[in-house]
Amino acid sequence: MSKAPLQGKPPIPTSNYVSHYDPAKSHHRAWLQAVLDLLVQHEPQALAEGSELRNLWKAAVETKAPAAAVLRHPNPLVGVPRFSQRDSAQLAQRDRTCFSSSCAMLLETIKPGTLQGANGDDQYLAVVQRFGDTTDASAQLRALAHYGVTARLVQNADFQLIEQQINRGIPVPCGYIHRGPVDRPTGSGHWLIVYGHTPTHVVVNDPWGEPDLISGTTLNANGMGLRFSRLNFGKRWMVEPIGGGAYRYAPGRGWSIVVDRLS
Repeated sequence: MSKAPLQGKPPIPTSNYVSHYDPAKSHHRAWLQAVLDLLVQHEPQALAEGSELRNLWKAAVETKAPAAAVLRHPNPLVGVPRFSQRDSAQLAQRDRTCFSSSCAMLLETIKPGTLQGANGDDQYLAVVQRFGDTTDASAQLRALAHYGVTARLVQNADFQLIEQQINRGIPVPCGYIHRGPVDRPTGSGHWLIVYGHTPTHVVVNDPWGEPDLISGTTLNANGMGLRFSRLNFGKRWMVEPIGGGAYRYAPGRGWSIVVDRLS
């Protein structure tokens, strides 16, 4: 793990703490959450499989059962890849493959090693296209089933569902309306994956880039470890159509892919 300061702050002394981590102590849990929140924003590679912090964390969990079992899946989840739809091998499809790239991130998180390399979403897309178009939810579900993942599309999701899935160690692909002003979003929609949450925010990987949730524009191509306010994301995710291609906020009406079973 890099020892360079994060955003002008001193290095995080992970080794001094993880070896003495006690999940029964609230200040230990608070420390761990603070470390994860910082790293997912500024140094996500430090949480990769095989990294110092990841190895120390796994050792701490495995040797402190059963109390540590409740924290076996840290929040935000670690090991969630970010696949970019912009570099799709099928250039004519790249503007349309957000759904496939998001489901590919889901698959590689819960079955690591299934998709190879930084363009693993291309491998997944090829399977999706055996069953239908990349925008077709049934094709996505059949592709996931091909890999041994039983999932379903829900249109009544909310933040509680996201929290429940993340507590199971499973990130959640979500479809949201990403264009137009936040109080009246418009367009055909976009998909990303949510893999962390706080009382006020969710942590996401967006396959296209970083959006401006207020204006409905794209800021840049960096879609890794973004923090969205629940308020503004909710207004674009939990919506219902009102005609003319526009939508309004409808709590409890979010579109998501939910995993039921792995084989």
